Amino acid sequence: MPEWSVLATVAILAAAGFAHGLFGLGFAMMATPLLALFLDYRAAVLMVALPSLLMASSWLVVNRRQLRISRIPASLLPAIGIGASLGASLQTGLPERVLLLLLAALLATSVLTSWALARWQPPEIASPESAGAVFGGLAGMTESALNVGAPFALLYGALARLNRLEQLVVLNLCFALSKTIQVGLICMTNVPRVSLAALALGTAVSGAAYYVGNGWANHFSETRFRDLLRCFLMIMIAALILRALAT
Repeated sequence: MPEWSVLATVAILAAAGFAHGLFGLGFAMMATPLLALFLDYRAAVLMVALPSLLMASSWLVVNRRQLRISRIPASLLPAIGIGASLGASLQTGLPERVLLLLLAALLATSVLTSWALARWQPPEIASPESAGAVFGGLAGMTESALNVGAPFALLYGALARLNRLEQLVVLNLCFALSKTIQVGLICMTNVPRVSLAALALGTAVSGAAYYVGNGWANHFSETRFRDLLRCFLMIMIAALILRALAT
């Protein structure tokens, strides 16, 4: 990797890690499309996957008491695991242009989902187990293939009437399990060409930024952040489509 791309990668991971620490989400949705604009798509996914795994795992360790008392259906984790395995296989089998367009489509889904959930309350689901299997599978698959599983996890949280902490539990379970499977399958099959120094530095810096952001949690407006994130994602959607057309 050229020096400028290493510096840009580290800066992007640090900024996304800080935002993720502040608000509990946004790391992969911010970092993956930005890195995909100048890195190989699979390299961008790996650069984001390892820090995301460590952040989610550390959050679950710190909040293990909340994990024990949350209303998480037994079907959720197996569904995430199966979906993540399918997603990792999908990522290795599709051309880069298709992956970029799928990422743009999923980011558009994320924008529409957050906009809709901010205005309407969906009907409560009758069977949390069935919904956990469906949305867990979709979240695991999209998180592993495209680094963006949050829309389906958040939609499940809204349908199941989960509170804020329970939604964060679902998100971090999805991130941690999907990333474990994703990173494991990448290492066993087709490791993209990335600078190990950049990967190590990016992971360390984004982790440090995450803990700094976590220390500032509740000092900034989450509503304002979500509005800015939607604007950012719309810009990224257009940029990814242009990048795909030029590939």
